[in-house]
Amino acid sequence: MVSRKMIASLSVIGQQLTSILDLDGLLPSVLDLAIENVRAERGILFLRDETTSEMIPALARGMDRERLEEVASFSRSVVNQVALGKTVLNVDVGKDPVLSAQESVILHEIKSILCVPMRSRGTIIGVIYLDTRRARQLFTAKERAFVESFASQAGVAIENARLFGRMNGENERLRREVEGRGRFESLIGTSPAMQRLTETIGSILDSECNILICGESGTGKELVARAIHFNGPRRDKKLMAIDCGALPESLLEAELFGCARGAFTGADRDRAGLIEQATGGSLFLDEITNTSLALQARLLRVLQEREVRRLGETTSRHVDVRILAATNADIKQLMTEGRFRQDLYYRLNVVRIDVPPLHDRRADIPLLAAHFLQAHAKAGRPARQMGPGVADLLQRYDWPGNVRELQNVIERLVLLAPRAVITISDLPEGIRPPGISLFPQAGAEDGLGGDGAGKSKMERGDHRHKTGEQMMIEEALYRFGGDKAKAARFIGWNRQKMYRRIKAFGIPADYGKAA
Repeated sequence: MVSRKMIASLSVIGQQLTSILDLDGLLPSVLDLAIENVRAERGILFLRDETTSEMIPALARGMDRERLEEVASFSRSVVNQVALGKTVLNVDVGKDPVLSAQESVILHEIKSILCVPMRSRGTIIGVIYLDTRRARQLFTAKERAFVESFASQAGVAIENARLFGRMNGENERLRREVEGRGRFESLIGTSPAMQRLTETIGSILDSECNILICGESGTGKELVARAIHFNGPRRDKKLMAIDCGALPESLLEAELFGCARGAFTGADRDRAGLIEQATGGSLFLDEITNTSLALQARLLRVLQEREVRRLGETTSRHVDVRILAATNADIKQLMTEGRFRQDLYYRLNVVRIDVPPLHDRRADIPLLAAHFLQAHAKAGRPARQMGPGVADLLQRYDWPGNVRELQNVIERLVLLAPRAVITISDLPEGIRPPGISLFPQAGAEDGLGGDGAGKSKMERGDHRHKTGEQMMIEEALYRFGGDKAKAARFIGWNRQKMYRRIKAFGIPADYGKAA
């Protein structure tokens, strides 16, 4: 029967073991805790060799190399029995005719032996061997029960540390591969889809043709545009960027084409537009399909005549600008519906680059997550680490909001997860398996307890029919108490775009505000 003190110790031990993800640091803790809690004199930790399946001594306490070899030789028969799944407890070795005949037992006066298997996922991965030479401290059924419970925790912790080590090794390999690609360091990933993307970009770097970049929202179309500009012949000139869906039509036109003093209310001086400012360089037009037909006609003239006319002026100015346009819409469908000019499309679509959604490049997710963990690390603190199983669950999720959604999830975990190692229970609802509470070790006063009382409306509600973008907006609004300006900055938008998307999704104006 395990005492209350031992039960309390098991709870503390469980927390200690799960917090150590380095195998070399974990094994000494396992053996030392086992020896300490049953007051054993010596111990050996055996681990199953993954190639030969033999139990190999991995660590020992209380004996030098010579004694380790003797005890390991003596204990081999005992360990082989335990490796089959049966605990060996010998309360008094002197009364066992087989064990007492062993020379090493006589030599070292071993009085009591306790040998317990360690399991993980139903497989025996190692053995804990303990002995004592003190007649007053013979092992009993109480120590056996404790070490069996302890060994279950240790087995899981050791297997997790092994998996974590493999994952870190793979992440490091991926990082080296990405670093080796040099000029596309911002395009993180080594999946076949990303390799095709970088090959396409590399093939047009020496060209100055216009590019149409297509892909779902959040896939990183602007990163592709930046990679094209900063590795191409215009790299030494400016790259100007604007979100065509972020501004009202009149303001967007003034931003692009510039204005003369007095052209409209508030135009108190002559001002060059982005097209002029980008001359010699590139202009990135994000979400170009959000422009009106009239504005599309003016953009077409710039591409055809290489001229721009400021609002309120009658003379044109020569410009030399490369257009990198992006959209997440079905542009051919918009042309069919008469909402996008075909002649502008053909001017822009000299080369089309399709940016893959995140669910088509799942192999890149662990590397992206590690990159965002490093990017969001607080000053003076090491980056958070992903615990066992986290990367696997991130890869299983479909990421409707793509890389931007993954980045926001990682930033949220960095800010809110209570431990240095991010575990499965820290993951948001929808990514973590059902039945695992959010941040279970955080205090109830944090509003993050397992009862769901402190969860956001989005987390409590049924969001199966919501898009990834809507879920991202709602989570940002709740995070900042309904403050739309802060939520927009968190996502990377301006307020105008935030208001339009809120209206488009029908999100209540007071969403996220405290009751």
